[in-house]
This record gives sequence, C-alpha cells and structure tokens, in this order.
Amino acid sequence: MSNRHYFKILSAVLGAWMLLGGIAVAPSAAVAAESSWQLKKDEDGVRVEVRKVEGSSILEFKGTVMLDASLDAATRFFEVDGRIPDWFYQCSEARLIEAKSPLDKLLYFVISMPWPVQDRDLVFRRVHTIDPATGAVEYKTSSEPQGYPKQKGKTRMPYLKGLWRFTPLADGRTGMCYQQHSEVGGHIPDWLVNKLAVNIPFHSLSRFRELMLKEKAAKVL
Repeated sequence: MSNRHYFKILSAVLGAWMLLGGIAVAPSAAVAAESSWQLKKDEDGVRVEVRKVEGSSILEFKGTVMLDASLDAATRFFEVDGRIPDWFYQCSEARLIEAKSPLDKLLYFVISMPWPVQDRDLVFRRVHTIDPATGAVEYKTSSEPQGYPKQKGKTRMPYLKGLWRFTPLADGRTGMCYQQHSEVGGHIPDWLVNKLAVNIPFHSLSRFRELMLKEKAAKVL
C-alpha cells in the first residue's frame, strides 16, 4: 500500500472517529479547563471554537449556528432519531434503544469505517432539560457503553460527554450550539485529531441548518 493511500484511509477513519469527539484520556481525568475558547473556523454562518481540557491532549470543541426556524421546529427535528444520519457527520445509523421518559432516552449510533477497520458503535444517554432563565432547550449526552449488548463486527466506543443547546431568539430564530469532548483510544497523532475536531461540528451544523431550511420550505415543520 502506498503512503498516500494509507494516509487517505487514516484520514477517513479519523473523520469517523471524530464524530465521537476524538481521542482523550480516561474520563476521570478529562475535566474541562478554565482556558478560554479559541476561534478556529468562522465560515458561512457557522462558528467553531476549541479549548484545552485539563489532563487531555485533545481539544474540546464548540460549534454554533443560527437557524431560521423556531425553537419548537428545531428541537422537533433534532429529536427525530431516524433522521440523525442525514445530518450528523459520518453517522450511518441512529436509533432509540430505550426511553425512560420523553426527556430521558438511551440511543445507539453506528459509524461506518473504511475496510479493513471495524465499524464503531456508541451507546449514550440523552437527557432533555430547559433553562428557566433563558428558555433554552438543552440535551446533555453521556456514554453508557454497557447499556446495550455488544454487536458482532463493531467496536464499542467507551466515553463521550456532550451538550446540544437550542436558544430562542427575539426575532423568532434559534441559536444552536454543539459542544463535546470524548475518548476513543488508539495511537493516532493528536495534531490530526485536533484538526478534524474543527470539521466535525462545522459539517454537522451546516447540514442540520440546510435540512431545516428544506423542511421549512416544504412546510413540514
């Protein structure tokens, strides 16, 4: 295999892994530092920032975008689990495993990997809350790797902590924020993972906004 072909495969693998936030140290050591956010990308209305995490060489990321849709329309679309692969970067499958309540759900993700790397999957809990001060709707996500039987032919991802926030604006639009840091493991160069960390929130948020506009135009929402 040529070096160029190997690098292309490695980049594709990392792109899929970064769907889950990248490589980090053990969860107990991955505590967000008080360092300030640094802007890495601001393009076409999508803004991506990163910051250092105490005990980890991998950056935490935060992406933001404005949606030309109401809070209700944005959150209803976000909660359609079967549509997540349409907009979430490199996710090939997303489905509900269990709902303790409409506000507390256990979900299953599959991330397709290029041969010969095995597909990855993730089990995580998504808890819905509302900020009484701002009216923002938040979805906190955390991995529960033992929450669903391991699947043949897939490698279970061990750790993820994230937050999705939808904030209603006075003009009727909605501010969307995606923030995350996680662990995957493996021997991958930190600089390459951190570079891809910028692309994951950027493409996910861009695609979400694009589909929201199409749904609105079609009067589905």
